[in-house]
Amino acid sequence: MIDRSLFNIEDFLVDNTFQLYCAGKDKLCIAYWEDYIKAHPEQEATINEAKRLYIILSGQKKPLNQQLDLLKNDVKPEVEENTVPLRRTYTWLKIAAVLLFVSGLVLVYRANLVQEKFIPNLVTNYHTNGAERKKITLPDGTVILLNAKSSIRLNKKFNIDNREVTLVGEAYFDVTHDKNRPFKVLTSDFNINVLGTIFNVKAYPDEPTSEAVLIKGVIVMEGAGSNGNSITLKPSQKVTFYKNLPEPPAIKPMKAQVKHPEITINSYTKKSDSTVVEMAWTQNRLEIQDQSFMELKKTLERWYNVEITFKNKEIEKYQFTATFQDESLTEVLYALQCAEFFKYEIKGNQVIISK
Repeated sequence: MIDRSLFNIEDFLVDNTFQLYCAGKDKLCIAYWEDYIKAHPEQEATINEAKRLYIILSGQKKPLNQQLDLLKNDVKPEVEENTVPLRRTYTWLKIAAVLLFVSGLVLVYRANLVQEKFIPNLVTNYHTNGAERKKITLPDGTVILLNAKSSIRLNKKFNIDNREVTLVGEAYFDVTHDKNRPFKVLTSDFNINVLGTIFNVKAYPDEPTSEAVLIKGVIVMEGAGSNGNSITLKPSQKVTFYKNLPEPPAIKPMKAQVKHPEITINSYTKKSDSTVVEMAWTQNRLEIQDQSFMELKKTLERWYNVEITFKNKEIEKYQFTATFQDESLTEVLYALQCAEFFKYEIKGNQVIISK
């Protein structure tokens, strides 16, 4: 007796009694499989999927047995002595047709599995909300850790004709090496070309600077819209782009002057415990290095998904240096209060800070 308890979808598809059950023409097979499904509820999902594939693959075609019967009726033996050979021919024709049909089912099923495995994920946009971080594995094997309030968009035909993504916000990249297809990160301020490396990009549109930090490998950066000018970054280096912030309106408007972003290249900030400050967020650590309260505002808003309002300009200039890991917003504000005096009030996701 056949043990079907370990059958997978392919096994069900090649089972003759299961085919008859799916076709709905054999009462014994239908009764058997209905009882079998009740007795083996753990296989119900597999059986349903096999039945669905059988219906899809067989389409609207008439069952093979019916087609063979029609063929028998159309072909008439001319003389009596040819009857036996013809019956044998029909028998072998039926066996061949069944084998051909089953082979077709298996081949198409396997082709579907291959297609599901190798066609890139249909998701082409990833984003995070405030206080959210997300780990993403792209179709080429590249791993991305997306920071709060950030988004990644894959270019058309990613991993087919190109490996190009557009970033808004901050992300940590561990790029799979492919010498024939460089990986490219596009931001509003600069573009990065790389074959395989580890780096961090921070490019929030509402911040005065954008930066890239290289940990391993080599990356080539160029300003967005630049005329071929590029910067090659080596491990431990950090590039900062200073944006052109809008000037306050003058009493007598003068002709606008075009300003180009200033660029600096430095080493990343490394602490005594080997933590790279610019990438501490990937370890859920909030590193504050001599930042004003105003500079820290955006980071806290993304980190805790809140909106911060200062009631006094003086408070915005308070300077802080601190390290936090897994602390709540209340704990962070209390710790900052120990360095500079201020009051705060939390109403839902609104934080009001005053003297």
